[in-house]
Formats: sequence, structure tokens, C-alpha cells
Amino acid sequence: MMRKINVLTLILFLGISLNSFSSEKELFTKIDTLKKTEQYLLFSKTSNINDVFFNKNKKSTESILYFKIGYETEQSNSNAIKTAVQGGQQYGDANQPTIAEVKILKGKYGEMKAETASKTSSLYTLTELEFPLHLQVKILNETIEFELLQPGKWNVDLILKK
Repeated sequence: MMRKINVLTLILFLGISLNSFSSEKELFTKIDTLKKTEQYLLFSKTSNINDVFFNKNKKSTESILYFKIGYETEQSNSNAIKTAVQGGQQYGDANQPTIAEVKILKGKYGEMKAETASKTSSLYTLTELEFPLHLQVKILNETIEFELLQPGKWNVDLILKK
């Protein structure tokens, strides 16, 4: 009789420990995202990234990513903040934001070209893309991590705080 009680107690503790382990494992495998849509996921961005906008051209069949980086600017006659994000060439002014590193976590790209059209903005063009494309991009001392889920022509506009 005592043996049956010990076996039942052992089974009960074993069941409780297995149940708690499986719920802990589930907590670790969940993906935390700042923004999630059917077309893209924004996993993280550091504090000096003011905002980021994702736009996919639904009509285009080419797989290309235009990644624009610029600084927020204030409009002189109001308190509204506007962005000055335009394409251009990377070798311009020292104030121009440049990509320091790109880590490919999923998918791939074949080529990246840098351009500039203003003193405070850059345009990077990534071609020969393989989707889903999960990237971690370091700009100056800032980092953004996102995943583009669907193939197509993408525009990602990143606005840095001054």
C-alpha cells in the first residue's frame, strides 16, 4: 500500500514538473515584435530611431529593397516634425547616416548600392532578394531588425532622431 502511494506521488510530481517545463519552454520560443503585419515584421529598433515606415508596391513584380535613412527635421513655422528622407550618394557630407553592418538572419540579397541626394540622408538599394528576408541593420550606433515576408518592390524609410 505504501509503495502505491509513493509511486502515485512520484507520478504526480513528475507530471507537474513536465507541465511547468513545457510552459517555460513556450515562453522562450515566442517572438516579440514591435509591429506585425502579413507583409512584414518589425522586431526591434533602438531608441534614437524615431520611426520606420514599410511600403510594398503591389503592382511591381521585381524583388528590390530601397532602404532610406534620414534625420527628422522641424518645420520652421509650426511644431510639426517632418522627415527629410531622400535618395542620394553615400560619399557626401559627414553628417550623412551610413550603414555600418547588415546581418542576414534569413533569406539573402545579391548586391547593395549606396547613394545620396542630400547632406543628411542616404539611399541603399538591395537587389537579387530571396524572401522571407530577415535583416539586422546597424546605422551609426543604432540597430533595427525586421523581416520582409513577401516578395516585391519594398521601400523602408528610417527616420533617426537628431
